[in-house]
This record gives sequence, structure tokens and C-alpha cells, in this order.
Amino acid sequence: MRILFIHTIGKKKYGGGERWVVRAAEGLKQAGHLVTVGGWKGSLLLKEAERCGLQTACFNIFSDISPWQALRIAWFIRKNNIDAVITKRRDLAVAGMGAKIAGCKNVLVRSGSPPQRSIAKHIFLMKNLSLGIITNTRSIQEFYHQRGLDKPGFVRVIYNGLQLHDDIPSYNFADRFPGRRIILSVGRVVHAKGYFYLLDALALLKEQLKEIMVFVIGDGKDLSKLQKRALELGVSDMIWFEGYQPNPVPYIKGCELFLHPSLYEGMPNAPMEALAYGKPVIMTRVNGADELTGNGEYAQLIREADPSAIASAVMEFFSNPLPLKEKGLAAKEYVRKRFTKEVMIKEIEAFLMDTENIR
Repeated sequence: MRILFIHTIGKKKYGGGERWVVRAAEGLKQAGHLVTVGGWKGSLLLKEAERCGLQTACFNIFSDISPWQALRIAWFIRKNNIDAVITKRRDLAVAGMGAKIAGCKNVLVRSGSPPQRSIAKHIFLMKNLSLGIITNTRSIQEFYHQRGLDKPGFVRVIYNGLQLHDDIPSYNFADRFPGRRIILSVGRVVHAKGYFYLLDALALLKEQLKEIMVFVIGDGKDLSKLQKRALELGVSDMIWFEGYQPNPVPYIKGCELFLHPSLYEGMPNAPMEALAYGKPVIMTRVNGADELTGNGEYAQLIREADPSAIASAVMEFFSNPLPLKEKGLAAKEYVRKRFTKEVMIKEIEAFLMDTENIR
């Protein structure tokens, strides 16, 4: 099958959704399909796709009304005999119209989180321009069911699949931060990831836990605001913004604690990886957290947007780390069985075949 992923996002943005695209495209290619990843010219997404040996194409979708891009997509689909398109919710209006013009009806939408705005518009587009929705939590599936997308099999839960790197050595934080106890957080540096609340939590901890260092992997528009806020709170020596890293696994292996303070998620990818390597994890009880952690059996779940909850959980861990370390070790087997790349690819293939048969 010839499959085209269309996922346009800012050139410097590379988070969980983008990792999913590259991972899914790579897995489908390995399964024998001809796969192309489409996105903004010069974006990190396309660079990562190319690094993984994937074919790429440039589509610059800036709004729902982009007739020129819809025609370019239609031309690409016809020229390359594309059988199926997998796109994200915000690209569906243009990508779906391009597929429709080209006569390609097999369009799937990947929705890693429910829409927060223009819900009726998104539901209308999904009903009329796609044959199904891939999501990664049962709560998101239920969200769509309650809004009329309840045709059996239309919204399918396919859990994110892990790409394990057991052979990669851990990062030695002691070389750069001697004597510091490393807490790792991975995610785009934007308000939705909860880093402003994390800074407030560090302000509560700076007298009791002077030895901790929060090491943040990710880039984003709020970096300068966070750095300024850290200075104002007097915690700039307790947090380090490393920027984008293509593979966070060595850092995950080398940290003492993984912290995910996000305010809003689908299925959180970063803590999933941390659990897969047996790390103790503190994370907010956002959408998908219960499914990922067995309702808190394998990680400590806390309220979102609550600095005191973050501070208390971190203090509890460093006072008595054994219970959470035991949860992390138990999570390793649970997560590796439940969230595998192989299962994810087989389920995407099955969904594509089901929709191919009803075109």
C-alpha cells in the first residue's frame, strides 16, 4: 500500500505527535509499504523522517482555506498513486479536500487529543472527509462517541508504540552537574506542558532540596519567559533547559526521577518511555495517565496546575524513594507488553485495510 502522512507543524516543533508520525511511518515502511511523510519545508519533522530513511514531501498548510495546497496534495496523490492518507485533525480540511479531488477516499485522522475549540467544525470535517479516526486513549474515543461519531469501528484506539533502545548507554549527568540529583522532564517548552507550575514548585523546594536539578529536554516559544520566571523566583540554578534532542533515551536512563507536569495530553509519550526503562515517574493525572499507569499502580499521579502537589511528590520521593522506584521497576514489564511498536503497526495496517475495503 502507498501511504502518505500529512502533518504540518512549526519548523522547530517536535513533540509526541511528531514522534508518532515518524515511528508509525518507519514501522509501516519496515512492514513493506511505500510511505511518504509530508510536512513543512525545513521542519524538524521532515529532518527526522529523512534521518530514518523515509521519503518526504513539502506541504505548507497555514489555514483551513488553502486551495493551492489542496491542489498540490491532489497532484501528489495522483502522481504517486497514493492509496491512503493519514493526517492530523488540524490538517484535515486541506489534506482531506486534496485527497477528495484526487479520488483517494481512504483518509484516516490521527487525533492524539480531543479538540478544545471549534469542536463542531472538526466533527463535521471528520464525518465528511475521513473514513476513521485513530486515537490513543479510550477517553478520547468516548469524547467522539458522545458527539455523534459512534459508528462501530469509526474511532479506533491504537496505543502509541514504543521504540526501545536497550543498547544505548545512559547519559552521565555527573560530568556536567557534579553532586546534583537529576529530575528529568521531556516536552515542548510551552505553557501546556506545565513548566510554569514546575518553577513555582521549585520555589517551594529550594530550601529543602538544594541538590536537585530539573533537566528539561525540548524547545518552544515560552523558553525566554520560563528563564525570566526562574530568575524572578530564585530557582535558575535548579533548572536547566537543554533544548531539542532527537533521542531522549540516554537522558531518561541517566536520571534519578522522571517528572511530567503537563496540563493537557492525549497518551503521554515521554513518561511512557520513562516507565519502559523502569524509572520512577511522577506525572499529572491528565487524559491517558490512568490507562498508561494502571490507574496509578505504576507511577505517582498528581493534580495538574498545582505547584504544591508537585513539590510534595518530589519531597516524598527524595525522603523515601523506594516505593516509587519499585513502581517504576514493575512498570517496565507492564508498559513493554502493552505499548509495543509491533502491535501499533499491525493495528494501523488492519485499520487501513478495513477502510480500504469500504471505499
